[in-house]
Amino acid sequence: MGCGEKCKGCKNSVFVGDWLAGVAPPAEAPPLVEVRFKATRRELFWSRIEPPLTTGEWVVVTEVIRRSPESPPQYGRGYDIGIVQLTGHLAEARRRSLKRDIPPQQKVLRRPSREELAQLMKWRQQEPRILLEIREMVRELGLDTQHQMKVTDVEFYGDGRSLICYFTADERVDFRELVRRIGEKYKVRPDLRQISAREESGRIGGIGACGRELCCSTWITASLTITAETARYQGLSLNSSKLLGLCGKLKCCLSYELDIYKEISQRIPQVRYLLTDDGEWRYLRTELLLERLWFEKVGEGRQVCLPASAVQEIMEMNAQGQRPPSIEPYAIKFPDLPTRI
Repeated sequence: MGCGEKCKGCKNSVFVGDWLAGVAPPAEAPPLVEVRFKATRRELFWSRIEPPLTTGEWVVVTEVIRRSPESPPQYGRGYDIGIVQLTGHLAEARRRSLKRDIPPQQKVLRRPSREELAQLMKWRQQEPRILLEIREMVRELGLDTQHQMKVTDVEFYGDGRSLICYFTADERVDFRELVRRIGEKYKVRPDLRQISAREESGRIGGIGACGRELCCSTWITASLTITAETARYQGLSLNSSKLLGLCGKLKCCLSYELDIYKEISQRIPQVRYLLTDDGEWRYLRTELLLERLWFEKVGEGRQVCLPASAVQEIMEMNAQGQRPPSIEPYAIKFPDLPTRI
């Protein structure tokens, strides 16, 4: 702020320059939005309605039937209702990450009326009851014992003509009789979709070991595959139950730092023994993030810790037939900690 004396040349004068001078204005946002439906179901649509849509608005869109993230879309005759989650440049960034082409017919039709939203809420209130009834049908048909089929969730489309039934099973299920019963009882077009255990956790939701809501039910949009190799790269024990999420599979968060571990592991030399004039040193373990390795002197049991660069230097000397006089100049010196009496 200025001093209020309206003087010129004072160090307290107000700076009135343009901080954004020379900064190019952002490009025009593409007419693309991401719409979220119930739980984790999301889809991208073209939007050319006026006034432009904003995040959090309800919209009526074309009925897109996509049975998995990788499957091509199919378009029904009805419509669906969801909430705008991303717009413009952010929606375009999501499209690039998913590597999808959005057909022209996949678009936002209009904003819904109050009557349509009220009807949608009524269908949402019926879904828990319908879920229990469909589970009872599964038990009557014996699909739960023959194929370990478990219906996880049900979801109405916006027009109420179609009903999605999400289920998990150990193998392919012949559910033709179940589809017939659902269609006759609820007067809808049933759409049964088999999902994985990870997708099941994303739809149900929950709180993870970190105390936050599950990543798969909030922001993760792609289907992740976490293997045992992911844990081995980070030096984690596969026998620990702490690595398992609520879905019973390896946690998705194991992949968050995987690229860093892979990058560091390329700088860590692969070695079994180091040779010096004072003896032979056997490799014990690696502290990957600290980029240092532990060795034990053969026959004595004394251990030393060396940085990766020092290990590489000694390995190159051994490859040329040379040995350093001692390993001590290369070892990391740890301070002596005071002992409480």
